[in-house]
Formats: sequence, structure tokens, C-alpha cells
Amino acid sequence: MTPSESTRDQQLAQATNAHQQGNFQAAEALYRQLLDSHQDDNVGYLLGTLLLQKGDAALAVEHLKPIAERHPESTDLHNNLGVAYQTLNQRQEAVKAFQASLKADQNYPQGWQNLGKLLFEMKHVREAEKCYREAVRLLPDDQACRQDWIQALITTEQWTEASQEIETLLQKDLSSETEIEWKTQAAFVQAQLHNYVEATRLSEEVQARQPENISILANLSYLYEHIGEIDKAIAAGLEAQDKAPHSAEIANNLGVAYRSAHRMDEALAAFSKSIELNPDLPLATFNRGSTLLLTENYSAGWADYERRLSLIPQPEELNGLKRWSGEKISGQKLLIVCDQGFGDLLMFARFLPLIRERSDAVTIFRAPPEMLRLLNASRVEGLPLADIFISEDDPLPQADCMFPLMSAASQFDLEIEGIGMQNSYLQSPENPQIVKWLESTSVNSQKTVGLCWRGNAAQAQDHVRTMTLETLFPLSDIPGIRWVSLQMDANENELETWPGEIIPAKDHVKDFADTAAILQEIDLLITVDTAICHLAGAMQRPVWNMLPHTPDWRWHLNRKDSPWYPSMQLYRQAEWGNWKSVVEKLAADLQ
Repeated sequence: MTPSESTRDQQLAQATNAHQQGNFQAAEALYRQLLDSHQDDNVGYLLGTLLLQKGDAALAVEHLKPIAERHPESTDLHNNLGVAYQTLNQRQEAVKAFQASLKADQNYPQGWQNLGKLLFEMKHVREAEKCYREAVRLLPDDQACRQDWIQALITTEQWTEASQEIETLLQKDLSSETEIEWKTQAAFVQAQLHNYVEATRLSEEVQARQPENISILANLSYLYEHIGEIDKAIAAGLEAQDKAPHSAEIANNLGVAYRSAHRMDEALAAFSKSIELNPDLPLATFNRGSTLLLTENYSAGWADYERRLSLIPQPEELNGLKRWSGEKISGQKLLIVCDQGFGDLLMFARFLPLIRERSDAVTIFRAPPEMLRLLNASRVEGLPLADIFISEDDPLPQADCMFPLMSAASQFDLEIEGIGMQNSYLQSPENPQIVKWLESTSVNSQKTVGLCWRGNAAQAQDHVRTMTLETLFPLSDIPGIRWVSLQMDANENELETWPGEIIPAKDHVKDFADTAAILQEIDLLITVDTAICHLAGAMQRPVWNMLPHTPDWRWHLNRKDSPWYPSMQLYRQAEWGNWKSVVEKLAADLQ
């Protein structure tokens, strides 16, 4: 006999009361009794939810799935079904269920939060971040949800927003443990933003509260080196190594600090120790290779330098191509690719004719589109550098094998005496517009000097090689010079600070061929270590290269000249960060 409505209501109240009090056995019995007498989707939903809470996700799905199909409007129902599927590791079904809860109500925070967590677990981090963003919009005071969102911002490398959100979070009433955790994260984010001083300050705060925290000591060794506190970098590295003598990462950081102190034997020993501890840590091998090259030990350095290929993700489309290993492959197609930046391409383009000669192949050089006009115009002994030039934006051509351009020196076992050049290997195509523009701004008897003071901010060591325009102001007092800005990202406001006249070139430059045309016409280029110094050197145009205290390996340590570029003079910082003495020497030589 079907119980009366009032009796059912009483039984349902008893069941839900038992459920809320955690008496799952009594609640389940009452729910099932109600369902045996009369099918009711609400009771079925409550039973399915209880089964999920008991840990019986499979039975929960069995109860909730048909009800969800009948009730697309129920957010909680689809959300709980999603949780059950997720518990069973049926992730795609869980995603569909959470999406169904949001289709029912776009402002349903639990749906966004659970979908975000699941997508994050599935490594769909960009989609997860968007979900967390919506959840935080709907639950602005939910700190756990906000912390999940910040972690997604960090994972997706949205550093600026992550920094802002962490700063807001640290103003909340957090436990000591949580505060330390997020200050550590804040230091990491500031380092990614190249705000190394702030990253160091935050790390020092954490280290003061957790003096035995080895990872913070290791981070401080890295950060001190980046802000020029080299003695502190070494001390922190040694203390960290004393606490964790088997850490390859700590040994590598210590090697970097020794290298910045120009203690090369100790640096090489530290890198070798790191490799011994973990042969699969490519950064240590790369650092040892670049340090050997820095000390002009090319024969020992090139092999280790090849580990850079493990640090730089190569396009997946190249994975199917066999790498050329130096043999003759007459008539086959050899695809040569750029595996690093603009400057590296310009520097190693000298080896393209040698690659063609050794391989006897049809060489196809795949380069950035900004380089193509310049490369097509360039000749060595009357021949083009390669047989075919294509853009990196174009589809991958058919080829029999491939070769990374920067591997040429290793492949050919080049010594420092063999990397020079008799003549230029890059030439500017004819450019009457550039000539006309420079002639229109010329003054009789003036020398024309180009300036470049910044590199690419994304480059790991840009903070040591870049300066402000203001640093070069003392040069403006030198008479008889017409200054041309070859800093392509300089805006009008920045150039207006120059004491005197400086002519901007950026409106006349669309690619490296135009830059080359300007270099062909001016008397001298003064620049920091960025792509344009390589372009001038490869063209055998006069160039003065301003270098940090510990420069990139190719400039070595104690030379005033460059074995790579006969037309280049090197001006070095005597101490870390001291550009003043560099500019004073430049000014004296310009007089």
C-alpha cells in the first residue's frame, strides 16, 4: 500500500536528517524504502549523492545518470554526477557532466571550480585557468579557489597577473605556513619577471624564517648571482651544498656563481660535479660547455655545448627527419634550421657554405622571415650561402635529413683559429631609399654613429647586457657626430631625453636587410651584445661592442678584439654592472 503524502514527507525528513548527521546506513535504508514504494527523482538524487559520499561512485553514477538525463536544469545533480565520474577516473564523462552543470547555470561556481580542477589534472591548463577565473569571480572570498587560480596563472606563465594576485593574497590573514608557501611562489614569479632584486628580498624573508630550507638557499645562490652579489651567491651555494651534497642543481648554481666571479677552474669543477650527480641534467653540461668556450677551449667545449638542444624545444615537425652527421649525401636535400636566436643565426651563417661543401647536398636554409632578404642578397666567393632559403612561417619542405645551424662548429671540430673570416659573408641588398634618407639628414664633416642599448628582454641574460639610454648621455657631448638610433623598440618619449639630436631609424626598417643597408652607410655602430652587433661584424662594418662583466661565451674574457669578427672592438665592464667606465672609455676613443 502506498504511504500517504504526510507519511512520505515524514520519512523523507527522517532520511535527510540522518543523512545530514552522517548516519548513512539509516538514511540509505529510508531512501530505498521510499523509492521502493514510489519512484521520485529527488529521492533518487539524494540516494545517489549519499552513495557518492560513502565512496561507492559506481553505484552513485548508476542512480544519478538517468535522473540527470531527465533534469538538464539541475546544476547540483550534474555536478555530483561529474564528481562520481571523476572518482571513477572517467574523466571525459566527468568533463561533460561539469559542462552540463554550467549549461544549466553559467553562474554556478562549484561547476567552474570542479571543471577547473579536473582540466588542470588533465594538463589542459589554459582551459583550467579560465574556469578558475570564473570561479573566483563568483567566489571572491574563497581563498582555496583563489590559490588554485594563481597556481594556474603560474603554470600558464601569466606572470604579471600572478604577481598581482599573490600580492593581494599575501595581504589576507594567512597561516604562517601558507604565507611562507606563497612568498616562495612570489619570489619565483618575480624572478620570471626579471625583478631579481624583489625576488631576492622575498627569498631572504623566507630564509630568515626557515634557515634550514635548502631550496631557498639554492634559489638565493641563483638570485644573488643575477643581481651581482657574487660573493653572497657563492656563500649561499656552498651552504646549500653542505646541507645537500648530492644535489646536482645546487652544484650547477654554484658553478654559475663561480663563473661570474671569473673563478673558472672552480666553476668547471662544480659543473662536472653536477653532471656526475645527475648525468641527465642538461643545463649543467651546457654550462660546462659554454664555460669551456668562454675560456677559449673550443676543442673541449663544443660537445658539451650540444646539450643546448635538450634545453630548447625543437619543432615537433622536425622529429621525423634524420640528423645529418657530416657525411656526403650528394644530391639529397639537407634542411638546415635555426635552433637559437637572431644573433646566433647571423654568427653561424658563415658555416652555411661549409655545410654545403661537406654534404654535397641541396641545402635548404629555414630562417625567420625577417632574415630572408638579407640572406638571399649575401654571397661568399660569388655563391649564395645556401641553395634555397625558406621562411619559418612556411610549411616544412620535403627533405632527406636536417641539421641545426649552431651544431656546425661541433660537427667540424672548429678551433678558435678556424672560425674567423677573410671577407664579409653578409651583404646589404641595394637600398636607395635608405641612402637617400641618410643623405637628407647628413651634415658635412660629421661622423655618423649608430646606437643600440637594449637586447631582447626575453633573453635569459638580458638584465646584464642591457643598459638605459641615459647611461650613454656622456657621448652626446662629443662634437662632430650625428647620432642614429638603431634601437627599434625605442619610442619618441625615450629618444627625446637624449641631450641633443638623435635620428630614429625604426620607421625606415622593416627587416634585417634594411638594418644592413644603414650599417653599410654609417661610420660606426656602438651597441650592446645583441643581434645587430653580429650583423655589423658579419658585414665587416666597424662596431664597438659593450659587454657585461661576464659576457656570453663567444666574447671570452680578456680580449679587446673578437676572433669571430675582425671589425669589432670589445669594451668590457671592469666590475659587475659598471657601465660608467665602459662609456668613459668609449668617449675617450671617440674624441
